[in-house]
Amino acid sequence: MNPASYCYNTNSKFRTDHFIIGSKGSVSDAKMQEIARVAQNTFENDLAKFSWDAWSDLGVSYSKPLEVCVIASEGANGAGNELGFVIGPDRSGSNLDKLVQHELKHTYQARFIGPTGLNDAHVWFAEAVATFLSTNETVNAASLNAFISQTGMTPTQVTHDGLQEGVMMRLSDKSTEYGAYNMALRYLQTQGASVQDFWEVFKTMKLIEKSCKTDHQKAIDNHEMVNPIDEKSTSCTGNANVYSTGATQWNGVIISGSIEDHIVGKSEPGKSKFHAAFDYVMNAHSVTYDGIDDVAAFRSTVMNGM
Repeated sequence: MNPASYCYNTNSKFRTDHFIIGSKGSVSDAKMQEIARVAQNTFENDLAKFSWDAWSDLGVSYSKPLEVCVIASEGANGAGNELGFVIGPDRSGSNLDKLVQHELKHTYQARFIGPTGLNDAHVWFAEAVATFLSTNETVNAASLNAFISQTGMTPTQVTHDGLQEGVMMRLSDKSTEYGAYNMALRYLQTQGASVQDFWEVFKTMKLIEKSCKTDHQKAIDNHEMVNPIDEKSTSCTGNANVYSTGATQWNGVIISGSIEDHIVGKSEPGKSKFHAAFDYVMNAHSVTYDGIDDVAAFRSTVMNGM
């Protein structure tokens, strides 16, 4: 298994056309085979549904498979990443199907974004897309009001893992979290946004990072005092004094290397890659991130459209 995998130092035991499967802890062969079948079937269905090619769109082939790490201690949980996904052995039947469907969507998201990783995307959007395309949970206005009053933020202000942890500590009915994120996505659909648009946001983030990497490389070629390029770290910066060419820009927008945080604010000028990508893709539908993020905006758009 990959050195970055949770199953590193274990050998994969089963494989399909696009997956290798390993485990940690006490996991039966039958359970690993069941998860392998579900993963392969889900992947094939998604390729057909979204008109993707495994290799050219996702970089997946028989010789470059995705990895599934089944960890006994994970129980009924799972987590998708660029390598594939981690999953516990405690689900079966339709519950297993839905979890694999959800986590694989995170795998696709991470692969579209590229080496800098899924943490560059806003949590609410990544979870909303994964939810919409798996369980499609929804909540009512009362649940959204409870989310806002109990957490002190709207669902669309949950931009990173730290804020999501705060949500889980404060939200009394934790089962409503993903449905709350999904309501924002459903609002976007009422404005004309498509599933293809949602995927395009992640792909555009990769294009933005590529532009920032170009600026970074120019600085290196110009013998400026900058750090070496790290493919897993962003080269974007809203600070004008990092590169002689000034702050990184894409499509006329200053691109920051940090992510939005409505509590502590941003450490540098500009929009995050997600913010810029979201606004670029949703411009065709007259939607901006600022137009749906704070309480007043969220109530007048997402909740008003319910």
